[in-house]
Amino acid sequence: MEAIRLKIAARNYCSKESWKKRFPISLWLPRYRLPFLLHDVIAGLTVALTVIPQSLAYASIAKLPVQYGLYSAYIGCFVYCFLGTCKDISVGPTAIMSLLVASFGKKDPLNPLLHDPVYAIALAFLSGIVQFILGVLHLGALTGFISAGVLAGFTSISAITIAFGQVRHVLGIKFESDSFYTGLLLTFEHIKETNPWDVIIGLGSMVILLIFQWLKGRATRWEEDDSYTPPTWQLCTWKFLWLIATGRNAIVVLVTSLIAFALETQGLGDKISVTGNVKEGLPPFQPPDFSKPDLFSVIGLGIAMVPLIGFLETIAIGKAFARQNEYRIDANQEFIALGVCNIAGSFLSAYPVTGSFSRTAINSQSGVRTPGAGVITGAVVILALSFLTPGFYYIPKAALAAIIIVAVLKMVNYKIVIALWRLRKIELLGFFATCISSMFIGVAYGTGVGMVLDLFILMYSMARPGIKVVEPLTSEQMTQDMHSTSQIQIRSNSAVIIQVDRSIHYPAAEYIFDTLSEHMQKKDYARPVILDLSFVSELDFTVIEGFHDAANDFKKADVELFFACSKPNITALLLKADIDSMSIYSTVKDALEKIEEKQV
Repeated sequence: MEAIRLKIAARNYCSKESWKKRFPISLWLPRYRLPFLLHDVIAGLTVALTVIPQSLAYASIAKLPVQYGLYSAYIGCFVYCFLGTCKDISVGPTAIMSLLVASFGKKDPLNPLLHDPVYAIALAFLSGIVQFILGVLHLGALTGFISAGVLAGFTSISAITIAFGQVRHVLGIKFESDSFYTGLLLTFEHIKETNPWDVIIGLGSMVILLIFQWLKGRATRWEEDDSYTPPTWQLCTWKFLWLIATGRNAIVVLVTSLIAFALETQGLGDKISVTGNVKEGLPPFQPPDFSKPDLFSVIGLGIAMVPLIGFLETIAIGKAFARQNEYRIDANQEFIALGVCNIAGSFLSAYPVTGSFSRTAINSQSGVRTPGAGVITGAVVILALSFLTPGFYYIPKAALAAIIIVAVLKMVNYKIVIALWRLRKIELLGFFATCISSMFIGVAYGTGVGMVLDLFILMYSMARPGIKVVEPLTSEQMTQDMHSTSQIQIRSNSAVIIQVDRSIHYPAAEYIFDTLSEHMQKKDYARPVILDLSFVSELDFTVIEGFHDAANDFKKADVELFFACSKPNITALLLKADIDSMSIYSTVKDALEKIEEKQV
């Protein structure tokens, strides 16, 4: 029988349909139509206008030379086109992933202000391998062990850390820090070194970005009103405003770069902190360098954190837009797609990438029809690397910092604090533990602290299931026609009734048996004990062994122990266990009647 099942599983795994699902391009490409091309080209170009300035900015968060942001921005677009199942997702560098990369890096001995790219590239390869394996093994559910509270804490503190980390560029002061706390202290320590030119550029850029952001919201508001159809001239005006507002990052970079160039021609080039030389051309195709002797000790926890957080970011975005646009995505295939994106990127000097919420939103709003739009985005980034890098020299660091600050502050999830306070206060512990510890030991390790605390809360819940105990009364009171004691309404002077409100696993075993023992050892009365299993759907081996010991203890004390209301699978399990002198009844009422018969 098992051999037949294995053959069927192997046949299904190797079938044509199964392999088509592993290469989703084979499903949508045959249905591709010429009208789709215009939508995909517009979406791809629009996303490219956003990803180029963002990539330069995010590289600074990752503490890498700015060209590495562009190296990470194109290969994922091509790979995801073949393997991805979400038409809207734009894969590339993101603020959160860049912060994680910085957390698992090591200073470059040739440039102490930056990290050695070798570690980031190796981390991309290793993360990709982990993601690919988890996808192949269909283990996407592992990410479910990170609760919404910890995830919100992670994104919120990441946004605050990233934004505050850019304040020094807006102020034009120079220092290096590894955590929010040290960054805060060093900012105040160096505040006297503030460069007013950088402040003007930075604050001016933020104001422009916020105005464009507001314009974009106004330009799309008409879409929410189905009853109103605007005239053509108004529709064209709104579309133009939307396009300008969508490309706001590129506009800010272009304008501020022209200002920096103008100051350079007037001999005032030292007034503004600029990006400086950017290496021209595409990176060489070569495998990651694993020759660093301390590579794995530096990366450490990053091998687990980066792939899981990267996947969570991608799958959350993918599900949101799939739900909005009425289609489905395959979580395990997304794991595989993201893994291959990172593996392929590591051969072209990319650091770890994932899905970007802001660029995915732009992709969707641009009317993207297929993942093929990513090919256009990737091609534009390649052109920028090949021909535009000399112009990147004049991009002010304050302008890039403004782009990051405006982008990430929207990620601060303060609403979840209110929701958790109203619904489940204990989960706030994971949120605040993540936030507070991240300020002192870094976001990656702070998130680890939050996850560990969450697991303790989960284990405590398993270890302390709810127990209701109905003590014997001095006079008989029974509810008639009672099938089970879901509300523990049956009360009797014949027995103690103990009800457990959930499945019992090994962390709870000792707690359950201590409760049974406590009622067995009471000397002021000798009453049998009925264990009501109405809500128990699972037992593990430790618990069954504990039932053996409990039954023996009750037998020695000459007190009867009864099991009642067990589900068919639990009954079968208890019968297989062959517990000495065990009695199982379908209802508590039946058990009480049996006890009373014996007492008569």
